[in-house]
Order: sequence, then structure tokens, then C-alpha cells
Amino acid sequence: MIFEEYAKIVKSFQYEASLSLTETFDAVCAAQDALIAKILGKGATIAGWKVVDKEGVIILSPIFDFQVFANLGETLSCQALRGTELEICFQFFVPSKIDDMHLSVAKLVPFAAVELIRAEIHPTNHSACDFYFNYGVFVSSKPVSGELIFEGGDQGYAFSADVEQLVEAKKEVLKKGALQCIQRGYGNKDYFFITGTLNGLVPAAESLGENRVVNQGEVLVQFSLVP
Repeated sequence: MIFEEYAKIVKSFQYEASLSLTETFDAVCAAQDALIAKILGKGATIAGWKVVDKEGVIILSPIFDFQVFANLGETLSCQALRGTELEICFQFFVPSKIDDMHLSVAKLVPFAAVELIRAEIHPTNHSACDFYFNYGVFVSSKPVSGELIFEGGDQGYAFSADVEQLVEAKKEVLKKGALQCIQRGYGNKDYFFITGTLNGLVPAAESLGENRVVNQGEVLVQFSLVP
């Protein structure tokens, strides 16, 4: 599947209520599952999930295989994007049952990821929802520790965070996301999970040029945004 085909499916999806935080969250999940099934039926696979804890409600956002980009050397048009977000990421095999999940999560090591955020496709999307705002994602091939640095574009943007101070809280978000995966029938598979932005949304206009994620002096992710 290519992004244009994916966008067409999402845009034409028929659903009356807003895909957002509502009092009928089970119905929202059911609608999302129906849309995921339609996309999977076209040959895509779920590579990972964005997990957001919004006021105690866990929002899962599927990231499909065609949305995962090579870590180094990609060039993308900023016209397709709203911006970029630095994330903490975990590689995790979601069991089919809840047993032993907590022990497995405790052993995980963190990775870095950069999520590319696009404008909404479906008219019922809500900005707080994050169900279908993933244009693509970069996931580091190596785990990270210590200071994580994101250098965004040629405008001088720089952000840093201490990974060790974030990991335990992010693992708790992961647990909630994995639990929902099990409950909704997405268990017994290996995924990556990105667990909420560290630095907020960096507008695409501020990310023009080369973007890099650096850890321990090594460039783990590098991509360029062009006008």
C-alpha cells in the first residue's frame, strides 16, 4: 500500500460520530477497528502504535508498514507535513494474554523515534485524538541512554532530554497501550510503541533542512525536509 491509497480509504470512511474522546469510547474503538481491518485487507500490516494517555483515556494510533521510513538519508517535502515530534519508543512483543506482561515491560530498553505529523484526512478527526495523523515515523535501530538530542532543520532548533528520567513513566503508558491491544485482538504480535511526544510539535517550516537525532555522539536518525 502507498500513502495515497491509504489516505483515500480514510477519507471515504463512513462514520457518524467524531473519532475523538467521547462518552462512547467503545463505539469509537469499534469504528477504528473496522477501518484498520479495511486497511489491512488492502495488504498493509500494523508495524507499531502511537499511545497517548489523554485525561486517563488511552488512545491508540496504528502506524502501518508503509509509514516506517529508513533511519538515514530520507528527503521529504514539508508541504505534506504539519511538523515533527521526538518520541521515546519501545520494541515489544504483545502477548495474547495479560499474564507476564508487566515483567516483560520492565526488561525493555528505550529507543528514539521521530513522528511526522500531517494534516487531518477524515473530517471527523479531532486534534486531541491522534488516530490518523501519522504521516510516517523514524525508529532508531539502536537503544538510547543518557542525553537524547534532536536538532531540527537549519533554523537552529535544538531539544534535549534525559532518557533515564523518562523511561519508567513511558513504560506505564506502554502497558496501558499493550493492554488495549490485547483486549481488542491485536495481541501475539511484535510492534514498536511510541509513547507521546517529548518536545511538542515542531512546525514543518521550522524543520526545513537536515533533522537529526543524536545519542552518545552517534546520529541515529537523519532526514531532510525540503520546501
